[in-house]
Amino acid sequence: MSPEERLEWRRNIRQVLDRKPDVEEELDPLEKKKKLEKLLEDYPLVVDEDDPDWPEDADGWGFSLGQFFDKITIKNKKKDDDDDDDNDDVDRPEIMWQDDNYIRPIKDIKTAEWEETVFKDISPLIILVHNRYKRPKENEKIRDELEKAVHIIWNCRLPSPRCVAIDAVVETELVAALQVSIFPEIIFTKAGKILFRDKAIRSAEEWSKVMAYFYYGAAKPSCLNSLTYSQENIPSIVTDNPVS
Repeated sequence: MSPEERLEWRRNIRQVLDRKPDVEEELDPLEKKKKLEKLLEDYPLVVDEDDPDWPEDADGWGFSLGQFFDKITIKNKKKDDDDDDDNDDVDRPEIMWQDDNYIRPIKDIKTAEWEETVFKDISPLIILVHNRYKRPKENEKIRDELEKAVHIIWNCRLPSPRCVAIDAVVETELVAALQVSIFPEIIFTKAGKILFRDKAIRSAEEWSKVMAYFYYGAAKPSCLNSLTYSQENIPSIVTDNPVS
């Protein structure tokens, strides 16, 4: 981390601390007891089942389990009359579970997953190498724009290229093998080759055009006119703890 980045982080920390008012510890036992009773009154740990305010979807505990998980929907599919089942005379609905967040545009991977991700499936792959301590705002912005670009491809009814993210702070060996030293960096690959490296912060529309050019035979976008391409081999990383 450079001295300028360290100063920026310290300024941000001070701003957060300044927003928090000073809280003095209560030393008087009687006052402390009163405040504790007030907290228990406002936030009871035990709720009577006959309480009129007991939520209807409380699952028996006074709270709903759904508040801790992503929304899951169930769709009942009615069985057709032609589908006869000799072993079951009763029509039972088919239950279809769907997690709203099942498909994510960008998947975070570790070094142990690298070989399987890159060489087992040689379909187009985009790699985002990010570092939370170096240019954090740019790292966050480039990931957001890349996710939006994937959605643009999806909305065109095209299968988007796979996108993975690598944490440079944790996966140091993999980042070194990829020869990435400036963050963030996006690497476009295909069939075991690195086609293009880019460190620019682009919009989702620009990223979608770059994807279309490399993977769908679209016209070359103007943002690539002055850039050069590479044909490097994707590095192989062998770890002692392969993913099972």
